[in-house]
Amino acid sequence: MKGLRKNLYAIGVIILFVIAAGMLALFLALFSSSTAVDGTTVGSVYIGDTKPNSDKRKEKLEKDVRIWKAKAIYTISFQNVSFVIGEEEVTTFDETTGQDVTTIVSNGLDILDFDYATTNSKIINNEANNVAYFTISEANKQKLFDKLVDTYGTEITDDTYLDYQKLLDYIQRDAGNMNTKSDYDLYDFLVKGQLEEVATAEIENLTQEKIDDLLEVFEGVSIEIKPQKDPEGKLGFSAVEFFSQPEYKKLSSSDMSIIATGMAAVVMKTSLTVTVKNQGFSRDRYYGYLGSMTARVNLKDDTDLRIINPETHSYFITIEKGYDSIAGKVSLRFKLEGCKFLNNYEIKTNHEEFAYDITFSDYSSTDWEIDPNKKIDYNGVEVYYKVQIAGANTELFSYTKVVTHIDGTTDEVEVFPKQEFFQGKDEVLDWRPVK
Repeated sequence: MKGLRKNLYAIGVIILFVIAAGMLALFLALFSSSTAVDGTTVGSVYIGDTKPNSDKRKEKLEKDVRIWKAKAIYTISFQNVSFVIGEEEVTTFDETTGQDVTTIVSNGLDILDFDYATTNSKIINNEANNVAYFTISEANKQKLFDKLVDTYGTEITDDTYLDYQKLLDYIQRDAGNMNTKSDYDLYDFLVKGQLEEVATAEIENLTQEKIDDLLEVFEGVSIEIKPQKDPEGKLGFSAVEFFSQPEYKKLSSSDMSIIATGMAAVVMKTSLTVTVKNQGFSRDRYYGYLGSMTARVNLKDDTDLRIINPETHSYFITIEKGYDSIAGKVSLRFKLEGCKFLNNYEIKTNHEEFAYDITFSDYSSTDWEIDPNKKIDYNGVEVYYKVQIAGANTELFSYTKVVTHIDGTTDEVEVFPKQEFFQGKDEVLDWRPVK
C-alpha cells in the first residue's frame, strides 16, 4: 500500500508539473504576442491598438502627428541670434487703443507635410524602426529660406557658404523620430573650406631685428582661441598659459607683451573680448601706440591677458611679416581666421587729459646763491620759490566697442581697461620763480 501511494504521489506531481509548464508556455506566448502589438509606435505615437491599413490607424496617426507638430520647438541659431521655426510676427489693429499691435504667433512645424502612405508602408514591411515620414514642399522650403535671409542676411545664407539642403535633411531626420525639441547651429551647416580671414592688426614701430626674432619663433604657428563653451576653454585663452609652454621659455616679458598686444588688437573688432589681470602702467611700451590698446604679460607676477570667445567655434591667430610699401616700413602682422561675423564691430577711442599739479612753497630771498640763473627781480627784491612737480600731464585712454547688429540696432561696451600714459610720478624738486 505504501508503495502504491508513493507511485500515485509521483504521478500526481508529474501531471501537475506538465500542466504548470503548459500554462506557463501559453502565458509567455500570449504575453509575447501582446507585447509585440502594444509596443508598436511611430515616433512618440502608439498605434499598437490599431490594425495595419485601417482607417483607424490612419486617423490616429494623422491626429497625433498634428498635435506633435503644433507643440514641437525647432530652433535655428547663429552667433547668439536665433529664431523658432514656425514663429512669425502678426500685426493686428486694436480698435480699443486705435493702434497696431504686433504679436508672435507659432505655427509649429507646419512647413512639414506628414506622408502617411510611406510611413504605413514602412511599418508593414518592418523598415526603418517605425519612423514618421515627412516631406517639405518647394513653397515651404522657400518660406524657411526667406526667414533665414531676413534673420542673417545674404552673406551667411549664400549657397556657396550655407548647405541649406543639409539643414533640411537634419530637420526631417529629427522630425521622423518626432523629437519635441531640436536646435540647429548654422555653423554646423556651413560649407567647410579654408579658414576665412576676418580681421587683421599690425604693430609698425618695431625694429627689423625684433620682427625677425619674433617671426623665427611664431611664423607658421596657429594660435587657437577656443569657444568659451568648450569644456577646455571655460576661462578663455590665457597668454600666461600659452607662453608657459617649453618652446617659449626664452622669450622676454617684453616679447610676450608684444605678441599679446597684437592678439588683443586683432580681436577688438570682433565678438571676441579681452580681459586682463594685474594690468597697469609700464614705461617705454615701444610696441604700442599712444592712444592704442597695449597689453602686458609677465609669468612671474601672473600679469595676464585673456581672450574670451563667445561663439560655438574656434578662431585662429597667425603672425606674419607685413610691409607698408608707401611708408617703407616693416611690421608684425596679426591675422584672425575663422567663420565670418554676423554683426559689425568698430572701436571708439575715448581720450581724457589731466594737467599735473604744481605746488609752490618755501619762498626765499637769501638762497639765490643755489642757482643764480633762477633769480627774479620781484618788486625790487630777488625772490625764489621751491616748486614741487607731481608729474607730467596724464592722459587716459579707454576703448568702446560699438556693435551694429544685423537688425540695425547698436550697443556700446567698454572692451579694454583705461590705459595711462605719462612721464612718471616721481617728485621733482626745482627752484622756479612765480610768473
